Amino acid sequence: MACGLLLLNKPEGVRSTVCVAALRRALPGKQKVGHGGTLDSTAQGLLILLVGGATRASELVMGLQKTYDVEVRLGEERSTDDYSGEVCYSGPVPPDAGELAAGFLPSFLGTRLQVPPSVSAIHVNGVRAHTLSRSGKEPAIQPRPVRVTDIRILSGPEDTTLKLRIRCSRGTYVRSIVRDLGRRLGCGAHVSSLVRTATGLFRLADAMIFDELQRGSFSPEDRILPLSSLAAQYYGYSGEEETCRMLMAGKSAPLSAMSFLNPGISDPGKKAAVLCRDLFSFGNITASGFFEPKMNIPLEA
Repeated sequence: MACGLLLLNKPEGVRSTVCVAALRRALPGKQKVGHGGTLDSTAQGLLILLVGGATRASELVMGLQKTYDVEVRLGEERSTDDYSGEVCYSGPVPPDAGELAAGFLPSFLGTRLQVPPSVSAIHVNGVRAHTLSRSGKEPAIQPRPVRVTDIRILSGPEDTTLKLRIRCSRGTYVRSIVRDLGRRLGCGAHVSSLVRTATGLFRLADAMIFDELQRGSFSPEDRILPLSSLAAQYYGYSGEEETCRMLMAGKSAPLSAMSFLNPGISDPGKKAAVLCRDLFSFGNITASGFFEPKMNIPLEA
């Protein structure tokens, strides 16, 4: 049975759940398949699918920063904040829209409160916001903190189109950033194209195309990445057999008995991954120099 991650280039117009089902059909036997963060059907790009025991690591994948290339259409705000919605406001695009946008972008950096789109999967009193919105009700969505670590103009504006690159934390809605930028410019704006190009160190350039997944014309051994590829994203150690036995029994293991693997790509925050021959473990680093396991995933053959 497989255990690992598959990088997929999800096309526009295809739901993430369809991709999960396609991989489940393509794998031999009945294997668990999940994902490490969905993409809207109107978006495309990197979707990370999880197989076998790796489905338990979905929160770790979701916790990685995402990078998006977004095409912004100026002059119209839409009900969904992307091209699929109806026009709810339109205004003239300022002749110096590019310069104005460049001046506004730094205000989106760092940790900020953001109001998600009304057509989103956010729960409002136990009901999805998109369900309320499409039934004619206006969901009362509360702002929530998100973090943007990079936002820049790639090109434009050409005609009424501006291209941006955004790197952000889990839970950030690019559609909301574009909506708010359009309001600051006074002309309205919406997403006309959105591509997720990276999740942590995982890159869209290394992803499998959807047609290949649908046809099932691939070797799982060649395409499914081991959990060591996820461990590389976090502060990590490697452990020998005795360490593995201790962790599998739920016991803390001394860091002094492990070898340092990598610093990861972000502040470890007293968290770490430990990779043994037959085990992926994630947990806490204690003040006394021990690793305390919180999640153990056996590495299946």
